[in-house]
Amino acid sequence: MTPSRPAVAAGLLGVALLAAARGGRTAEPVTLAGPAMGTTFRVALAAPVAGRSTAMVHREIEAVLGRLDSSLSHWRNDSALSRLNAAPAGAWIALDADLAAVLRAARSVHAASGGAFDPTVLPLVEAWRVGAPDAATVAAARATVGLDTIEWRDEGGTLAARKRFPETRLDLGAIGPGFAVDAIGERLVELGSENHLVSLGGECRAWGTAAGDRAWQVQLDPGGPGHPARVVDLPAGTALATSTRRPGRSPLDPRSGTVAGGGATSVTVRGPSAGLADAWALALLVQSADPGWPERQQRRLPPGYTVERIGAPPAPR
Repeated sequence: MTPSRPAVAAGLLGVALLAAARGGRTAEPVTLAGPAMGTTFRVALAAPVAGRSTAMVHREIEAVLGRLDSSLSHWRNDSALSRLNAAPAGAWIALDADLAAVLRAARSVHAASGGAFDPTVLPLVEAWRVGAPDAATVAAARATVGLDTIEWRDEGGTLAARKRFPETRLDLGAIGPGFAVDAIGERLVELGSENHLVSLGGECRAWGTAAGDRAWQVQLDPGGPGHPARVVDLPAGTALATSTRRPGRSPLDPRSGTVAGGGATSVTVRGPSAGLADAWALALLVQSADPGWPERQQRRLPPGYTVERIGAPPAPR
């Protein structure tokens, strides 16, 4: 499912420009933006890429996004993910490199989070799309959910998948945007950029520094009542991802098949990969009503990942 997630604030690039100005350099970063994955991507380059026009860099970014859309989108009937979703039970489906990489990461978060993150949640999302379903409908959808309903085969670096139930379908909306941030940033490195900031929806990651050798800065939207917006430094190699619960837009708990109730209003995770931070932000939000939260759940985070912020629900009156 695609959880409600706040974008890195609309002032993201403005904050970065402010950091550059304070550093004493007058050169403004090159900024690029456009639609992607149902939201907007934003890229700030601390300096132009040598030997590359801005238009060419923009086309390269769009090429990465187009490649990922053809692999990870469950809205496109011709995508690699849609082919897996439409496959009958028992049929081995070879996965392209992008889909395989995302699913390997998704499997690791699924296992470490005890199933709180589960990309096979799409049947439940559809069951809840028009309102609260009855218990029988939830049970039927829940029976087809779970990465343990898919068998995996990895031969020579090529991953293939085989579903146990034809109804099992995947939605990568809670990891795909972060994966796209990572992929865009790495492509920019290949093109010759050493210093850039990439965001897509509520996920962002920094490479190098902003102008003036200062850390990139991003503004986090308010994390809940009484939690104002906050500007944070983003050192090189650091990503942030946020998942948010809003009225009428709460994530589903794949473990129970019901809306994840109570707990935090938002969770922001910091770490080296935007894709993994993206998935973990949702997993921790889903778990936020579990006993022992957040200490018990945070201990499951992989090395290098921390919880940047937890948005608390309003106090009862």
